[in-house]
Amino acid sequence: MVRGDKTFSVTTQDFDNPHLKRYYYSESGGSTGVGTRVATDLDKQTDRAPLRLLSEHAHGFYNIPMAAWSSILPGSGFNSMLSAAKIGHVPIKWFSPVAHEDLQPSIKYRIATWYLISVARMLGVPIPTPETVHINDAKKIAHWVASTLKRHGACRLSSYVSLAVRVGIAAGEEGLDLTGAVFTGSGEPPTPAKIRHIREVGARWVPGYFISEAGAVGYGCAHPVDENDNHFFKDGLALILAPSAIPGTDLTVDGIYLTSLYASAPKILLNFETHDYGIVEQRSCGCLFEKTGFTEHIREIRSVSKLTGEGMTLIGSDLVRILEEVLPARFGGSALDYQLAEEEDAQGFTRVYLIVDPRVKLQNEQEAVDVILAALPNGGPGSDLGRAMWTQAHTIRVKRTEPVWTNRGKLMPLHLDRAAKKTENAH
Repeated sequence: MVRGDKTFSVTTQDFDNPHLKRYYYSESGGSTGVGTRVATDLDKQTDRAPLRLLSEHAHGFYNIPMAAWSSILPGSGFNSMLSAAKIGHVPIKWFSPVAHEDLQPSIKYRIATWYLISVARMLGVPIPTPETVHINDAKKIAHWVASTLKRHGACRLSSYVSLAVRVGIAAGEEGLDLTGAVFTGSGEPPTPAKIRHIREVGARWVPGYFISEAGAVGYGCAHPVDENDNHFFKDGLALILAPSAIPGTDLTVDGIYLTSLYASAPKILLNFETHDYGIVEQRSCGCLFEKTGFTEHIREIRSVSKLTGEGMTLIGSDLVRILEEVLPARFGGSALDYQLAEEEDAQGFTRVYLIVDPRVKLQNEQEAVDVILAALPNGGPGSDLGRAMWTQAHTIRVKRTEPVWTNRGKLMPLHLDRAAKKTENAH
């Protein structure tokens, strides 16, 4: 940190709230060394539980059967379980896209998971045992939703956006009607192409906006104008917009910066750069959130400096090093022969394409993908979690074509055409 002639060396731990009791830690879903270790205090869960309860009543899914398809420790799945327990609405099923065997090391998280579940059950909270359902087995979740609907007429599935989309696609392929189901999720932008698969099988979609360091930033509006329309929680956070440059590009957007206000916040945040941008507005929608004072909306939320998919992220600064140094050293060529681009495929899934100039002799495309994943900084369990998710989903693909240059004659390591279009439309 530099302020005038003063320089301070800091770590993420320096911003930990010193007043928390720190019952356990989880990690943000970074696929790089920037995955943040965040303390989860039960006071925080207590403070924010009314917002979850408010959301469930606003959308009419309080007390309907619920399942979660979310990661085991060190992922954030247990946070959701505790929050649900506080309002008396615990999921009856917990599906995890990764197993302990996918994480190295896993023994302490295996012990911690079983310990927390055992203590919860001793106290009368029936937290379910995590059941591993890998990303490509979404039809198992789809059939669970369909069978639950037959028995109860309604149910809810909470997951990352792309996991929810996979369930919708699987339901369509299996010929299942999910009318009466509600899908809730976060972790990446719920674009129209993604959410279409959920609505086509009859299910409803409700977004959420969460940041590991800040917790719940907003929950979906009950009368939304788009797929990512959230009410901003101004009781616990303050928000300003400020110019943010997109690393690896020549674009600048109005970035979202947050300041933490509530005493149980996991991190002390002061104008914290979220690496996101979007539309922030006052709008009368008539839903329960507005009636309780939450009149600000955040929508069309996109990332400034992250390539995001399956709820996991890759950070621009680390990728620049890989593109300009690691790949040329391994496969030849120069920094001008490699580029990364984020696109949605025909099904709406976010893919990260490694663009390689055809002049580079690349014998095995998968080897290039493996080199990228292996070259990412080892940030601990959070990095392992991200790698496992992206490997299962085959998020990174290779495209043999010339890298895209800007109309100003620049070759940007990250080709974020979507962000450019978004910025032009916003202005």
